[in-house]
Amino acid sequence: MNERGGHGDQINLPQIQIPKISKRMLRNGGAILGILLIGLTSIYTVGPEQAGIVLRFGRYVKTTDPGLQFKLPFGIETVTKVPIQRQLKQEFGFRTVSSSGRSTYSQRGYEGESNMLTGDLNAAEVEWVVQYRIV
Repeated sequence: MNERGGHGDQINLPQIQIPKISKRMLRNGGAILGILLIGLTSIYTVGPEQAGIVLRFGRYVKTTDPGLQFKLPFGIETVTKVPIQRQLKQEFGFRTVSSSGRSTYSQRGYEGESNMLTGDLNAAEVEWVVQYRIV
């Protein structure tokens, strides 16, 4: 007997039943997981300003256009996305700090880029911009 006068306190816990997994459920789950994994590693998207360069084991195979594309899964083919439609620029003698609203520029630290020597051996300070597009 214990202090309260009863015989040992018993706690009734609900029994937890582990569901039985059949071979069929395991096989179907594995198939679904495999299909999902193949789908995730073989579908890719190329942006509107890009081209996709497809390499199979590191060798060039093809160039793909923008949109949803497919490749061989599990790293057999890899895709490198290259911006080809975007017009890029490089500034010399200054840098654009902000282009929203009224543009602001900074010349601090870039003065040496704009110094040039003309054909008649005169010195000139020329700030210039090169705009280019990758083809």
